[in-house]
Amino acid sequence: MNKQEFSRIFLCGFMGTGKTTLGKLLAYKLGKPFVDMDDLIKTKARLSIPQIFQLYGEAHFRKLEKDAIQEAAAEQQGVIALGGGALQDIELVQTIKSNGLLVFIDSPFEVLLSRLMRNKKRPMLLDNEGKMKDKESLRHELSELYNKRLPMYRQAHITFSSGQNIKAYEQAELLKEHICTYEQDT
Repeated sequence: MNKQEFSRIFLCGFMGTGKTTLGKLLAYKLGKPFVDMDDLIKTKARLSIPQIFQLYGEAHFRKLEKDAIQEAAAEQQGVIALGGGALQDIELVQTIKSNGLLVFIDSPFEVLLSRLMRNKKRPMLLDNEGKMKDKESLRHELSELYNKRLPMYRQAHITFSSGQNIKAYEQAELLKEHICTYEQDT
């Protein structure tokens, strides 16, 4: 088969999987630019993600996200880290897959929960008063959300299991190898 090199590599996965960390390292290793969709949305909206959620709600955020991803799929090159809920729109999934390589960064749920408990800035982790929800409430809510989104993530061209005991730069090297193998086989 002919070798195909993707000009856009979209990284998807649940919050806390390390899409941004791995994405930056992968982009560096591939000699490509890195784009974080959340950063792009924050720049365009001139608000933080929590502010967007607080002021306008999730539906408005998803609209901003969809517009930004469609723009990136048409105009950006490189490694693009998607938000954890970006694949909820089937039309958007088709746009992404037809304009690049979609990679699912898969991490064990307990690892994700542990990472997320250390991050007090994510809107979905906070109660109505802006305080971190307790661990059992989070475990229940996030587990439901994770299981709901998992089929969406599994639509990716490649699934990459990120190990909890492997340094990020080593994971990025393994991911680069997976992508290069996939490109050679398509």
